[in-house]
Amino acid sequence: MDKIASQEISENIEAMLRCDEQLQFVQKVLQRADILTSLRDELNHQIARIRDRQKDPNLYLAVIGEFSSGKSTFINALLKDDLLKTSALVATAVATKIRHGNDLGVEAHFSGSRSGIVKTQANSKVVNVPWLPSAERIDVKHFIRMITSEEEIAKDVVDIKIEHPASFLANGVVIIDTPGTNADNSVHGAITQGVVKQEADLAIIIISATVPLSQTLADFLSNSLKPYLHRCVFVVTRVDAIKPQELSMLLQDLRSRIVDKLGISPPVLYSCSAQVVLDMLNEEPVLEHLQVWQERFTALEKIIVERLSRERTLSIAESLLRLLTQLFEQLDTHLRSQWQQYETHQVKIKRETIPNLSEFTAEQYSICEKKLRNSISTYQSRTANCVESHRESVVNKIRSELFSLMSEDSLTKFLKDQAQNLLTENQGKLQQDLQPLTDKLAEDAVAVGNIFDQKFSEVYRRLQSIGGRLEASTNASYSFQSNLSNVAISAQSLTQKIDSSDGTKMGLGATAGAMVGTFLLPVPGLGTLVGLAVGTWASRFFMPSLDERKQKLWEQLKPSIDSYFDIVKTQTHQGAMAYTSNLESSLKQRIDSYVKKYRTIIDDILKEQKAELQRLNDLQESTQIDLAEIERRQKRLTEQRQKLALINI
Repeated sequence: MDKIASQEISENIEAMLRCDEQLQFVQKVLQRADILTSLRDELNHQIARIRDRQKDPNLYLAVIGEFSSGKSTFINALLKDDLLKTSALVATAVATKIRHGNDLGVEAHFSGSRSGIVKTQANSKVVNVPWLPSAERIDVKHFIRMITSEEEIAKDVVDIKIEHPASFLANGVVIIDTPGTNADNSVHGAITQGVVKQEADLAIIIISATVPLSQTLADFLSNSLKPYLHRCVFVVTRVDAIKPQELSMLLQDLRSRIVDKLGISPPVLYSCSAQVVLDMLNEEPVLEHLQVWQERFTALEKIIVERLSRERTLSIAESLLRLLTQLFEQLDTHLRSQWQQYETHQVKIKRETIPNLSEFTAEQYSICEKKLRNSISTYQSRTANCVESHRESVVNKIRSELFSLMSEDSLTKFLKDQAQNLLTENQGKLQQDLQPLTDKLAEDAVAVGNIFDQKFSEVYRRLQSIGGRLEASTNASYSFQSNLSNVAISAQSLTQKIDSSDGTKMGLGATAGAMVGTFLLPVPGLGTLVGLAVGTWASRFFMPSLDERKQKLWEQLKPSIDSYFDIVKTQTHQGAMAYTSNLESSLKQRIDSYVKKYRTIIDDILKEQKAELQRLNDLQESTQIDLAEIERRQKRLTEQRQKLALINI
């Protein structure tokens, strides 16, 4: 292919990939504040690799094979030099890069007890190895074989770079010798996979004619190299060990196995005898019918170089495409993870969002007021029943005592002393029986206040998860008790004084007692009621019949007793109403104090919550936009990969 045509294809592919624009998009996404520094550094490193690959004119040829497959012999044949030790059972667990140089040279990095770098000096055929006895200087080729095949040394090798004057490398070809794929060490397979995935433009799979596509090799290719097999060429070595009449059938069978096991159809398959090439190069005797393999190897070299040259642009393009795909996949994974984190955070904030304090207190006041009124209604019903019970008891006692009298003297004494005593005694009992009812109402009021405290605690303790700024404090009206994990307020505040400027007290127990005393003690007419009965008896109802006089006296006395208890009932009701007003007023003052104290704090937190939700929503939207763009670009890259595969250079 001429240079102009190659340049035209290169420009067309670059225009198709729009690599620079793709990288600018990635770098723009990386400016997001929510991108982890570690991810940003990793992706920037990959971007730098892409930039470097764009500028790198070299072509990278990976050679892959199992131990004893003829891989080292094949590389030596390409180099026209017995550089690598053949039939070695040990190899370094690193990829060895061999590039063109005017002289044979090596640079090796070591770890462990041999930590450091060993390399040849310019125009030198020996290497100074500091960890050998007396810092021995050894031949460069011997040193290369030592570090690639001697187990005790190879285990410390971290990196090997070799320069060689082979003409095969003069066109910018870099051979990458990978570790044997059938090694027990799994690291070998991972390194080979990484080379093919990230570096190689073309990979040659070495298959020994004596072991055509072993199961271990097939498994490695199908599992580790499956996505990259379209960039692989299969080379069958050691064909000199196969009878000529059997070779055609062997190759046909091998093609079928590649199709069946790897799904490659049709596979690109070449055959060679690298050992014959090296033997003839070293002037070793070679049977005449085998000498043809030297010519065929020379033809294979040209095919490899030609393919690398022809596919240079496509190889670079595919490499860029692969790296861009990796970039987008990593960004996609990260952004989706971030999107989910935003979603989770939003759900948490929405779940913990506190209600508006004014609305909350209004709602709770209505609930508490209803509970309080229910308690007061129950109290009024029970006090009325209590008064009626005492009315009935007093009436029955006085009537029973009155109608049991047998003489005028006993009647006179009853009216002067006993009736008064019965009423006085009942008055004390009535007050005693009413007091527990009033105490119960006070307890119910405390419970109502406690319900509000508990609800406030349940709702607003959520503030803790976003800062917990509802702190303990004391004002002139209430004493609040709280801690960092619970903003519950003690119900004892219902029995404490409110603002002295109001001139009111909660004092529920004292108020209840005073109320009962008020509507019982000053009840008018206890003495008057009895005196009236005595006067009436003396002046108007002294009759010949004692029973008749008792009956008429009872008819006069009964209405007065009923009047007395009616007054008690009325005063009880009035006291309950006044008490109700006092309790409701105190409850409202209590709830209002919450609003006064915490409105500003809660309003500020609500604003913060709203702002945070908006921020997370904005981040989700921008993330969704980036994800959609990444998906579009990934789809486009897939289409471009398909087009690259169809380009006929």
